Amino acid sequence: MVTSRIDRALLAANWPNLRSADHIKFQKDDVLLVCGGFEDRVMSVLNIASNSNVSDITVLDFEYAPAVEFNLFPEIRELCNKAGWNHIRIEYDRCNPSGIASRVLENLPPDAKRLFVDISGMSRLLIVQLIVGLLELDTTAPSISILYTEAISYPPTESEAHTKLESHANDSAAILSFISAGVYDLAIVPELSSVNINRAPVRLIAFPSFNPTQLLSAKSIVQPAKTTFIHGIPPNPELQWRTNAIRTLNQITDEIESQNIKICTLDYSACLKKLLLLYDEWAEFYNLVVSPTGSKMQTVAVGIFRSFVSDVQIVYPTPLRFTSPTAHTHGAKQVYVLDLDEFRKLRNSYECSADVDHIENCK
Repeated sequence: MVTSRIDRALLAANWPNLRSADHIKFQKDDVLLVCGGFEDRVMSVLNIASNSNVSDITVLDFEYAPAVEFNLFPEIRELCNKAGWNHIRIEYDRCNPSGIASRVLENLPPDAKRLFVDISGMSRLLIVQLIVGLLELDTTAPSISILYTEAISYPPTESEAHTKLESHANDSAAILSFISAGVYDLAIVPELSSVNINRAPVRLIAFPSFNPTQLLSAKSIVQPAKTTFIHGIPPNPELQWRTNAIRTLNQITDEIESQNIKICTLDYSACLKKLLLLYDEWAEFYNLVVSPTGSKMQTVAVGIFRSFVSDVQIVYPTPLRFTSPTAHTHGAKQVYVLDLDEFRKLRNSYECSADVDHIENCK
């Protein structure tokens, strides 16, 4: 039986829009959370900030371990030194990722006014961990905004994907991969573990990707009774072939249409709404498990969702290795911003109301 209805309060609330970040002017005491991956768009927000000619900025820089060749950590360090910014390195061990939000909070300057989280180079698990941890802060903490940069091109090309898929059709034993390959382990961190202890069957909500091993790993370990797939549809019509290619790669059929949901990869609100509706429908009957391997903005939706419903388990199939940087996105296009303060206020106000009700019931 579901006892908390904070999910319905969130569903009924007005949510902030994802907007162009062109209006943002970085200021004194701003804090940037960045991750120096190897994609071009990793540097976009930092370059915009450097053009603001503000020296009193703190950059919290996640450096992955084990290290991935071609990551742009040296470039970030050089830019920060040249701009006169306070540059703080925070190691993020992909093989031992627990507690990263607490380490961020430990390194936040006491006079921080605004916190910008640039997710462009971050792993999906890191995005969820940060959002869940930051939304737990009270309203006296710095304002929180997500920044996300679109890439210009998203490999593989349509012809490359079709060529590989055709070869796969002739060798059913082969496991194809494009962006990443294999799975190191299924990461289950304490801060994203479910508090639900009933013995109901498991329902997995999965976001298929170009690494089919991620879905195979999640299903083999979680052993769900049912699986619902959320398929991402790119906003660019020229890239929408990717949806069916990923479905084919993951061998997902249309046998049960209700288990196949299509949502725009850039529309966090559509994804968040669908997660809440699925929760409202199924949480009484299943232990819900979410594997966030979709787009970056869909992962933001998972983070917000998990911030409000603690009886949902998050699992993440950590990629074993990444392909060459040439097989990843190139260029940088539009930068978007999503303010999270309204979500934090709603969460805090609901918790305060729940505390008052608890006190009244105990009298």
